Amino acid sequence: MANGPQRKPVRPLRLLRVCAACVVLSQPAYAQDQPTANASTVRVFIDCTNTPCDQDFFRTEMTFIDHVRDRQNADVHILLTGQSTGGGGREITFDFFGQGRFAGRERRLTERFLVAASNDDVRRGMVRMMSLGLVDYLLQTDTAPRLRLSVDKPSESSPTGGAAKDPWDRWSLRANVNGNASGEASSNNVFLSTNFNANRTTNDTKLNANVRFSFRESQFDLPDGRRFVAPNHDYGLDGMWVKSLNGHWSAGVRAFWNASTFNNIDSTWSAAPAIEWDLFPYAESTRRLLTLNYSVGTRRWNYQEETIFGKFTETRVTQTLGSTISARQRWGTIGANLEVASFIPDFAKNHVSIFGDISLNIARGFSINLDGNVEYIRDQIALRREEATSEEVLVNQRQLATSYRYFVFFGVSYTFGSIFSPIVNPRFGGS
Repeated sequence: MANGPQRKPVRPLRLLRVCAACVVLSQPAYAQDQPTANASTVRVFIDCTNTPCDQDFFRTEMTFIDHVRDRQNADVHILLTGQSTGGGGREITFDFFGQGRFAGRERRLTERFLVAASNDDVRRGMVRMMSLGLVDYLLQTDTAPRLRLSVDKPSESSPTGGAAKDPWDRWSLRANVNGNASGEASSNNVFLSTNFNANRTTNDTKLNANVRFSFRESQFDLPDGRRFVAPNHDYGLDGMWVKSLNGHWSAGVRAFWNASTFNNIDSTWSAAPAIEWDLFPYAESTRRLLTLNYSVGTRRWNYQEETIFGKFTETRVTQTLGSTISARQRWGTIGANLEVASFIPDFAKNHVSIFGDISLNIARGFSINLDGNVEYIRDQIALRREEATSEEVLVNQRQLATSYRYFVFFGVSYTFGSIFSPIVNPRFGGS
């Protein structure tokens, strides 16, 4: 294996399914109180970003390394990033960064998991890929003589050459139904939602269609003897078609139809072509993304009740400009989204939405997390003319006039003590 940096993506051959146990080593010994680093093994920090992350499973399966709880103490920092595939599955990228004695030694592996893969299939596949990527580092330690390689025979259903035939022509369909109910002597709540999605994604085009229905109803016995019923119904369909123009540009069209008792919408529909540009190649989207997206189209409203502007129906031209930035690096992750929408030519009626989240590894054992969003609202043209009752306000049954909304969350974490985290003990409720 070469000793220099290796950043070229590597996709393992489907026919040679190297098992996750390709590295067969004895469990390193740890003192009961304060473990001591074993110089013959490799200290590894596993950093999961928007991917499944069963750290207990990783520790019990990968006993041939020293698991540490902070990247500054690691010989190898494994950064896992993921994104959804067109068929509803998931692609996970494994970036290996050598530190200290392995400084400059880097590698990238990629694996795709089908939508039908179970959680256990995914986590075992992740262990297999991480084990493969660590072999190059383990070869430089005293454990190299104990490495073994095993290769599974290809299954009868595995393709023997050429592109696999797809009877569904890349179409992926998904349907789900969710519901819950709760209650007591003086109140009850019922919720039901259904969703059906059809998706077809290739390197050149993406087509997505979604149908949804949501029913929520709450009933309350009031002190004056009345029974108050608060129904909220929302249903609609939306679709999107996107064409890849090159590595940085794409174009498409969005359309939707919706009805909502909360928003005073008997029916509304819209169709809008759009164009998008990404500063970075789309192929690098798991690690970094900076896009600008602009769309302009027509929207029609039919209201359930007369609005504050005296309308029962209206049609307007709308425009939306959006920007998204995302970066997932060893020091943490940042993401932000800005969207500005307005009517044409009535630009005074507009909507500005800003969302951001950040997670930073400031120093050894110290990290911060911040996320939140702010909306400036000046386009509530669908508000009912009739004033809301006190009951409707309390149960959030209908949209109320407002000029802004916000949400903020923050968290600070500091961990100190032993740098190792190899032990899994599920007694009395887990680790």
